[in-house]
Amino acid sequence: MRGVKLCLLICSFAYLLVYLLPKPIYAQSLSLSIWPPLLEVMIQPGRSVTQAYEIANHSEYDLKVTPSIIPFKPANNEGQISLQWENKNFPNFFSFETGEILNTPFWLKSGQTKQVLLKISPPKDLSEKDYYFTLLFSANPVSHSEKNTSSSSTIEVGTNILISVSQSGNPKLFGKISEFSCPKVIDSFSPVNFNLKVENWGKTFWKPFGKIFITGFLGQKEEIEILPQNVLAESERKIFVPSFKPKLPLGPFKAKVEFSLNQEGPVKLESQISFWYLPYKILIPLLFVIFFFFLFKKFRPKK
Repeated sequence: MRGVKLCLLICSFAYLLVYLLPKPIYAQSLSLSIWPPLLEVMIQPGRSVTQAYEIANHSEYDLKVTPSIIPFKPANNEGQISLQWENKNFPNFFSFETGEILNTPFWLKSGQTKQVLLKISPPKDLSEKDYYFTLLFSANPVSHSEKNTSSSSTIEVGTNILISVSQSGNPKLFGKISEFSCPKVIDSFSPVNFNLKVENWGKTFWKPFGKIFITGFLGQKEEIEILPQNVLAESERKIFVPSFKPKLPLGPFKAKVEFSLNQEGPVKLESQISFWYLPYKILIPLLFVIFFFFLFKKFRPKK
């Protein structure tokens, strides 16, 4: 009888835990997306341009969404950015054509996809240079049952905006190769990893369009295409170059990087390095074996 009472007591306690305690809104069930993730604009001061964005609520909760514009700058040479939350005096020339208001929340129902039209209107007296912003949407979920906003479950999604303000539409581009290197000696069984860093000392962002040309002593000729990545104004960036292994990795090699600062050219930057491919992971143990073999042969006791 005591066992039955104990079982009933445990079941009652479990019921209280599962059904009577308030149900939290879990952050892992929240999902908000935006498209496109990046906008690049070349615009004259005094003109305007409109961009359509689609924001989708994939959550099981309705969301209270607040749009905002935050300026950013490069955080490092890896392509990451740093939002400038403390910057309150940036030129804000953004508005919505679909009724939304910056820094004012709107509702996005569960499963709903909403299109918003962002208008960019730099004033006539705005300086001709680059301006970088993130269009950020902060969202708080609301429970269907309680209709209470959960401030502890805020999620954020953003899209970056790169704006080049230019009267001519053809701003001057400036840059240099700050580093192009690789190990001087590479094992024949390993790929070569190139380090390519470029610097943009102008006022307008650009992308490198070009290749790395690799030639070997034995007639090897191969190429690596450079991935065009944005290099923001007044910053340095490390350009991703995939690992590479030639078809005949033996002997001396030369590598020459050559690219233009935009797709049309003609401004070109170039740099050249040399390196060796040797099977030293096999040669070094083999030399040790040969050395000890002759050492043993020389000093072994005679019969």
